[in-house]
Amino acid sequence: MAITKTEVLNHVNTELDRSETADTLKEHLLASLKWLSLKDDFLFVETTVPTIIGRTYYSLPLDYKGKLISIKVADNDPLYKITFDEYQTAIRDETTDDRNEPYCYALHGGFWYAYPTPDAVYTITLFYPRFILETEGGTEVVDDIPFGDIYRDAIYAKTKAIVCRSYGLTDDQIKYEKELELLLLPSLSKMIEREPKFVKNNDL
Repeated sequence: MAITKTEVLNHVNTELDRSETADTLKEHLLASLKWLSLKDDFLFVETTVPTIIGRTYYSLPLDYKGKLISIKVADNDPLYKITFDEYQTAIRDETTDDRNEPYCYALHGGFWYAYPTPDAVYTITLFYPRFILETEGGTEVVDDIPFGDIYRDAIYAKTKAIVCRSYGLTDDQIKYEKELELLLLPSLSKMIEREPKFVKNNDL
């Protein structure tokens, strides 16, 4: 079930006994959605980009959160990641004869770099957790909230906290922030599927 701006508005007004309008709530709701999207990897997306023959670098998406899960060429195995220094070494003596289908990539300065440099147009798919932009696909995000129903209580609580802050209601703000941090977010974060991390044991 989708969460709507009207539902958030009605909840805030009922809980706080206020008369906010859709226009006055918009800024607070947007701040709430942005905050939640940055708090953990709650939103994932995949996007495609075509390579350009001879182009080495490509911009990361505007909503990229600083963590790529995977890059693939069509349905092939994921490209493996190398450091930018390793990439610089790899292309040091590269010629047009060395161009080929990329099998690895490096990240640097808001771009991802394909290696080898593409010799053709390949469809690249990027998988990554994202954050909220104010407008997405030409629609204001508060009018098309991308979070599922499971995030409803967290959005309600954060929006109420932000509204309370705007009116100087510090005690109420703290109450809703505590509800978020102690009750709501831990449960939501536990539901995220994360790849296990293995630590090498060097004990003798």
